Amino acid sequence: MTDYWVLIFFNLLFTSVPPIIYGVLEKDVSAETLLQLPELYQSGQQSEAYLPLTFWITLLDAFYQSLVCFFVPYFTYQGSDIDIFTFGNPLNTAALFIILLHLVIESKSLTWIHMLVMVGSILSYFFFALAFGGLCVACNPPSNPYWIMQKHMLDPVFYLVCVLTTCIALLPRFLYRVLQGSVFPSPVLRAKCFDRLAPEERAEALKKWRGTAKINQVASPYARQSAAGSGGPMTGPSAALAMKSTTACAVEQENLSTCETVLDLGCSELGATKMPEPSTC
Repeated sequence: MTDYWVLIFFNLLFTSVPPIIYGVLEKDVSAETLLQLPELYQSGQQSEAYLPLTFWITLLDAFYQSLVCFFVPYFTYQGSDIDIFTFGNPLNTAALFIILLHLVIESKSLTWIHMLVMVGSILSYFFFALAFGGLCVACNPPSNPYWIMQKHMLDPVFYLVCVLTTCIALLPRFLYRVLQGSVFPSPVLRAKCFDRLAPEERAEALKKWRGTAKINQVASPYARQSAAGSGGPMTGPSAALAMKSTTACAVEQENLSTCETVLDLGCSELGATKMPEPSTC
């Protein structure tokens, strides 16, 4: 259903440059944010983007896209008398748009260079298809791609098939990225929002981020030792009070030399062993 010249140039010319530009220019967050939040590098150190689950999800998504790319044109032209190249032309066109728009969904830093390259890929595809369809009079007989793109450019069904195929194929990936960015964003996605803030708001947001990280780092050992000092794990109100008191101790240790909380469970023992100065609890 695809002429061999179209197949050759599809990978060599039409869809080769956008992934290269994506690989060269893609960045999650700015260098300034990374210098302020070096813990974001843990995502790459732990290979979070290359987990087995991510691999299988991507594989299933690609399989789903291929099924949509074939069967939407198939059911659209089912029962008609079109030849095989006329059937393959909207399939190739939809595949091109799916590849390019999938790249847009995955990109985190789109620039004018990305847009220029993608528009160039689309224009080069249609230019080649129109020129090849106008010149290839006797290619691959008895069917040949002669004047196929010219006829499709005047057919509203062709545009409908391309738009419908592209939307259905990319809908799961788009919904997944929307939910990931709004419901369960990763630390990298949250940090990316800092680059869109004004300098004053960005400095305040970074200060709060670092403050929360320090509280979590300092409070965790206190909570564990407080639970161990009580003779076992605590549940209910006691556990909540212990967590509040140890967190308060951690905050005060970061800033002051005293710790003043209500109903502190085990804070005095922790202050005697951990704090450099006596603690009043």
